[in-house]
Amino acid sequence: MNKQETLKASLKQRDDEIFCYQLNIDNYTLLLKKLPNVWPEELMKFRGTDIATLVSNIQDEELITLAADLIFRDKLAATLITEKLEQRKAVLVREVLTEQIKE
Repeated sequence: MNKQETLKASLKQRDDEIFCYQLNIDNYTLLLKKLPNVWPEELMKFRGTDIATLVSNIQDEELITLAADLIFRDKLAATLITEKLEQRKAVLVREVLTEQIKE
């Protein structure tokens, strides 16, 4: 395989990677719309904790579920940002590959 063929194969892989990031971005964005996004004052002390902490400190199962959904939402929001940043890097690499193919 020569350099041009290798570059084209790499470009195809990068396109696939960007597409997968976009799928995740779309799915996470839609999922975030389904989750609660406001932490009630009585649950704020549990922000950033784990499920075991919730279960051992909260008796009301509805509140545990709400807090768990909010913890998941916070993590998902961070993951969404990470996906966007990683996609941006992949786009930049794709641009460099495209420039090399044109040379």
